[in-house]
Amino acid sequence: MKNFIKHLGAKHSLIAKIVLVVLVLGLIYLGYSSIVKTKQKIVKPYTVKSGSITQNVSAVGNVVFGNMAELNFPISGKLSQVYVKDGQSVQSGEKLASLTTTTLEENVQTAQNNYDIAQQKINALYGQASSDVQTAQNALSQAQATLNSDQTNLNSTPTTSSNYQTLQAKVQTDNTTVSVDQQNLQNAQQEPLYYNLAPLVDSKNNAYINLEQAQSALAEATLTSPISGTVIFLSSIAPNEQVGATAQGGSKGIASAESGVSNVAGNSFVTIANTKSAQIFAYVDESSIAKVNTGQNVDITLTAYPNRTFKGNVISIEPSSTIIQNVVNYGVTISINNAPSSIKLGMSANVNIVTAQASNTLLIPNSALVYTTSGKPLVILDSNGKYIKKPIQTGISNIYFTQVTSGLQRGDKIVVNGNSSFKIKSTGTKGALGGKGKGIGKQFGL
Repeated sequence: MKNFIKHLGAKHSLIAKIVLVVLVLGLIYLGYSSIVKTKQKIVKPYTVKSGSITQNVSAVGNVVFGNMAELNFPISGKLSQVYVKDGQSVQSGEKLASLTTTTLEENVQTAQNNYDIAQQKINALYGQASSDVQTAQNALSQAQATLNSDQTNLNSTPTTSSNYQTLQAKVQTDNTTVSVDQQNLQNAQQEPLYYNLAPLVDSKNNAYINLEQAQSALAEATLTSPISGTVIFLSSIAPNEQVGATAQGGSKGIASAESGVSNVAGNSFVTIANTKSAQIFAYVDESSIAKVNTGQNVDITLTAYPNRTFKGNVISIEPSSTIIQNVVNYGVTISINNAPSSIKLGMSANVNIVTAQASNTLLIPNSALVYTTSGKPLVILDSNGKYIKKPIQTGISNIYFTQVTSGLQRGDKIVVNGNSSFKIKSTGTKGALGGKGKGIGKQFGL
C-alpha cells in the first residue's frame, strides 16, 4: 500500500512538471508573437515618387555695403565745422567737415613767399647773365671788327714796307683778343647753367615741395565725400576738440566688408555708404565651400525682416581662408536684390546658397538609406511583404530627401522606419552591411 501511494505521488509530480513547462513555453510563444506583431506594425512602407529637390549650403552673415567710404582727417587738428548729419544723403565731392585752418593758411602763404623769392633769384641771375652775355658779345664784335680792319691793311701793304711788320704784329694781337673775347662770351653763356644757377634751382625745387605740402595740408583740412550715398556713421566729437589721424573718432560700431562687423571707433570720423549696394558677407566652412561657385542663387532672410525672403547671388569667394574657432572658413560675398531702403550695416542674415537642383526626379527620405561597409547606399525594398536589399545610386540631397539616379522606379515601396528584424533577400549583392545606416540598418539587424 505504501509503495502504491509513493508511486502515485511521483507520477503526479511528473505531470505537474510537464504542465508547468507547457505553460511557460506557451507564455514565451505568446510574448514573442506579441513582440513580433508590435515590431511589424512599426515598419512603414514609403512609395517612391518623383519631385523636385534643391541642395543648399547654409551660412550666417551680416549686411555690408559694397560701395562704402570710411573717412577721417589725414592730419590732426581742431574740428571747426560739421556740414552733415547722421542719415543725411550726400553727393560725391560734397563737404562733410573741416578743421581750423588759420595756421595752415599761414603756412601756405609762407611757402608761397619762399617759392616766389627763389624764382626771383633765378630770374635775376638770368637777367645778369643776359647782360654779361651782351657785354661779351659786344666786345667780341668789336675785336672781330678791329681784326678784320687790320687784316685788310696788312694784306694791302707790301712786305717791303716799313709798316708791314708793325701791322703783322697788330693782327696777331687782334687774333689773341678775339680768342679771349670768344672764351668770355662762352663763359657768360654757360656760367648760370653750370655754376650759379644750380643752387638756386635746388632752392626753388625745395620751396615748391614745401608749398605743395602746405597746400595739401590745407586741402586735407576739409573732408569731402568720394562717393554719393548716405551718412551711416558720424563721430560725436564737438567743434574745437582735437580730431584727425591721431585722435579718437567716436564710439559707434560699424561694419567692415572684409569681416562682416567690426568696431572702427577712432578710425573713422564719418562713414558714407551707398545703401543700394547692400550685400551679405558670410563665412562658409571648408567642408562645404567646394560646392559654392560665383553666380549661384541665394535665398536670404534677415532677422530685422522676419517675414520676408530676399533673393541674391554669390558675387565672390575669398581665395584665402580664415580660422574661426579652429575651423577653416572662406568668406563669401552675396548680392541682395531689392534690398529695403531701411537696411542697416551689420544686420544679421541667414543665407541658403543653392548649389544644385533637380526636377522630375526620384526622391526618397533620408531615413530610408542604409550603407554597406564600403559606403555604398541601398534601401530595403518591400516586395509584397518580402524585404529585399536593393543597391541604388544617389545624386544630390538635402536635410530631408535624397535623389535616386538608378536602382528604383516610381511606385516602388521601401522601408523608412522601424526597429524589427526580418529575413532579407539580396538582389545579387553579397557582402555584409555596415553600421553606417541609422534606424533602418538597426531595425533589420544590419
